[in-house]
Amino acid sequence: MIAESLGTNLLREVRVEGLDELLRSLRSKHEPQKPRIYTSEPAIGELLNIFAGARDRLSHHQHQTPVLELVGSSPCSGKTQLLYYLIARLLLPSTHEELRIGGKNTAVILFDLSNSFSLLRLRDIILGSIRAHNPPSLANKDTLNTIIHTSLTHLHIFRPQSSSSFLSTLQSLQNYILNIHAHISANRPVGAIALHSIDAFLHQDRLDDADAATLHSPTTNSPAAAAAAANLQPYQRFRDLVSHLRTLQLTFSTPIIATSSALASLSYQRLSDGHSVPLLPSHLPAVWRNYVSVRLICQRETIRKFQHGVSVQEVAGREAALRREAVEKGRFVAMVDWSESEGWREDVRGRVGAMRGDGEGIGFRVLGEGVFVG
Repeated sequence: MIAESLGTNLLREVRVEGLDELLRSLRSKHEPQKPRIYTSEPAIGELLNIFAGARDRLSHHQHQTPVLELVGSSPCSGKTQLLYYLIARLLLPSTHEELRIGGKNTAVILFDLSNSFSLLRLRDIILGSIRAHNPPSLANKDTLNTIIHTSLTHLHIFRPQSSSSFLSTLQSLQNYILNIHAHISANRPVGAIALHSIDAFLHQDRLDDADAATLHSPTTNSPAAAAAAANLQPYQRFRDLVSHLRTLQLTFSTPIIATSSALASLSYQRLSDGHSVPLLPSHLPAVWRNYVSVRLICQRETIRKFQHGVSVQEVAGREAALRREAVEKGRFVAMVDWSESEGWREDVRGRVGAMRGDGEGIGFRVLGEGVFVG
């Protein structure tokens, strides 16, 4: 009897954990100070490292990998082009024969929720990225085609047609990635899970939920009650979404990159140090906003307006030429959104402020032949 009681007490002290948890704890123990390089682009990589390990403000869950949201302040803001660029750099190898490419040589999981992701455009950006790092004499056509084909075979695209299908696919994604017979990327780490147009189903879901709530109980449900029920459902879906993504983050130690569109207008707030920072409030549920580590507001570089008192001849000549040159350069900028900065640690605020510089953010060019950061 005493032995049985002793055995029971000992079993209660035994901690059960999975192999992934054990390996993760061993890695963090032996490499506690080693920063991870999430992307080969220095400015964005530094920004992601600042927010890596940031604490979830809602559940106090510890992120080990960052969650990046690219949000467009207006149509044609460049956010999708920047996503193409980040995916291209993750897929490309570091080197190929004599070519120096500087890619991450990883696999990427992409959820194209708006069914608008263009593989042809991604191919152009991959090609432009290779050419930007190498002289034309080294990058012959056959070599380029081999690199592009190999890189694209490690991009796994899913196109769910509804939020329920999206969540179901996410739930089964771990089994797909770990199944070495399902794809050819078993020898590559997962560089990122990309969610293109994370808000694609939000508005339709709200309409469907409102209709369902009204039809379910047409005699007792008022329009206000139906609207309240419709607003609750997206929160629950995003809560499930965040739960699935956290599991994938912990299993594969991979960052999340999402894109969304803004409904609010871009504004600026002056800090105590005299600098102005951009604010673009999100329309997505709070559970998602608290999950995201950092939002980058993407917009076209401001083109100055015509000066007052300029004649028609001057507009047709010098002024118009300057504006046309600015447009042809395809200059865009990605700025850190400070809307949720009250949840940042003091050291994070300081490091982001130090990166702010002159307030212009991370510049990038969107041209026909590719996307170029810096």
